[in-house]
Amino acid sequence: SGESGAGKTESTKLLLQHIMNLCKGNSQLEQQILQVNPLLEAFGNAQTVMNDNSSRFGKYIQLRFQKNTVQSAKLSEYLLEKSRVVQQDTGERNFHIFYYMFAGLSSEQKEIYGLLDPSLYRYISGQFGTQEVAEHWKHKYQEVCNALDMVGFQEQEQVDMQAILAGVLSLGNVTFEPEESKGSVKVSEASQGWLKAASVSHKKCASASAQSPPCGAVQGGCVEPAWCSPCADARDSIAKVAYGRVFGWIVCKINELLAENVDPEVELREIGILDIFGFENFAVNRFEQLCINLANEQLQHFFNHHIFQLEQAAYKEEGLPWETITFNNNEPVLNLLLAKPFGLLSLLDEQSAFPQATDKTFVDKLNSSFKGNLHFQPARGRVLGFSIIHYAGKVQYAARGFLEKNRDTLPANVRGLFISSITPLLIPLHTHPEPRPTLARVKCGHEARVFHRHSLMVLMERMYSANPHFVRCIKPNSHKEPGVLDNQVVLLQLRYNGLLETIRIRRDGFSWRPSFEEFAER
Repeated sequence: SGESGAGKTESTKLLLQHIMNLCKGNSQLEQQILQVNPLLEAFGNAQTVMNDNSSRFGKYIQLRFQKNTVQSAKLSEYLLEKSRVVQQDTGERNFHIFYYMFAGLSSEQKEIYGLLDPSLYRYISGQFGTQEVAEHWKHKYQEVCNALDMVGFQEQEQVDMQAILAGVLSLGNVTFEPEESKGSVKVSEASQGWLKAASVSHKKCASASAQSPPCGAVQGGCVEPAWCSPCADARDSIAKVAYGRVFGWIVCKINELLAENVDPEVELREIGILDIFGFENFAVNRFEQLCINLANEQLQHFFNHHIFQLEQAAYKEEGLPWETITFNNNEPVLNLLLAKPFGLLSLLDEQSAFPQATDKTFVDKLNSSFKGNLHFQPARGRVLGFSIIHYAGKVQYAARGFLEKNRDTLPANVRGLFISSITPLLIPLHTHPEPRPTLARVKCGHEARVFHRHSLMVLMERMYSANPHFVRCIKPNSHKEPGVLDNQVVLLQLRYNGLLETIRIRRDGFSWRPSFEEFAER
């Protein structure tokens, strides 16, 4: 754990290499485990203002052993930040893979996928890089291609995947205009070419029914809603779902590759490594930052429980003379966020269920519900937002978009487009009579929220049942500079992580616990 940019992902890679080395890892499986990282980073990481290679998802890697040899591995992913596909703040980039494709594809390949100059695409903010950066991306693209081959993607699957990514970029350039004769909205004439480029099956898109319900779907014909905003939302929904499907599919493929090939009767030992997005506090913090910071609050509580509560309870039980060490207990913050039925997330779900509710009614509800709560502050003036006093400090959240992102719904007619797609990767799992493990399922609305919360709950249960070792990553400075140690930045992290109290409990406590056999032998 640690702040965004503190080195969690790099530490995870080093730890994996170390474990494989201890296993004398020369087997194909052990090499494959080390080589899936370039793939995950290309599709799941992005440049942010805090970190040039920031994980925009959480991953839990389970390694299963028999006689000191890895027999299988499994990857679980949590909360991919799909909104990054359609929007990035100043100084940030989209997921790495889009830039790698522009740098690595040949002119002929770009023509096949309908890719033009990168400066034209809204979803990557028209940004590219210097020649030196482009060369680095070209090398990274080759790494991704090698990893795709190694993971076992067929050539046609790789083509489909890149066609979807190129289609997502083209889709972002589709705009809308009113069709006055019918009082509806249509795809603008200027962006018909982008629509054509975006269509995995243009024939299907263009012939799709124009009698859409008012929730808005992007199609070659008209779109029914009153004005362009619902159409733009539907366009962005398609892009986010398509990208999420590609990412989920890659994770499924990796798990097929690394699946156990052992006798089910044999009991295996397990080491799990959790590499989750770090605590974030940007100039503008949205729904995604709240989810990320909540996960970090839960991990901090787990750390406190294990290091302080269990440890001191053991000393008390043994009747040892011990002066209780106090620590910064973040349970009140977790209650503020997670309590039922009046925690922040419960109130968000309640508001999301009302069609008439807005981000403003949600904020009003928070202000009245948490009046006087020491860990909640209403925004000043007319700002639509609120602040939470987290274990790592105060974060101000902009509430615009909270309800829409929490609902995470896909209009029914947009789902219809996915269901009727001729590209297997885009078809939702539950439309097939037989389960197809290589496809990630589309989760809509309430089901998606329950799934994410449930998966994080299962993860925490798994943590509590294990014997944990904590790797606390400390960020040396706030400027992404090597070899620079900023004392104040470091001290702040040592304080809010509870590491000064941890040092005290390790120094004053009983950190070496030999067994009776070891003691007698000594």
